[in-house]
Amino acid sequence: MKSAETGKSQLDLANRYILDGLKNDKTPAKPAMSLDEIEKLLKHDLPEGDDVSEKLTGLADAPIRTNAVELKKSSYKRG
Repeated sequence: MKSAETGKSQLDLANRYILDGLKNDKTPAKPAMSLDEIEKLLKHDLPEGDDVSEKLTGLADAPIRTNAVELKKSSYKRG
């Protein structure tokens, strides 16, 4: 709904919310990458593939591994 209200894509909104959350996080843990580096990675979107997913590997503990490049490519195929 927020995407429709603002005219921004859901991906842009999600990236902004993630970055805002990271900037406001008061957890005393040392980040693996700087916020500038994370922001640069989140803004990078090449359907032909890149090594972004490799750089993000291990930053968060997730029960399911996904390949962001393959997911993006399949989204183009679905139309």
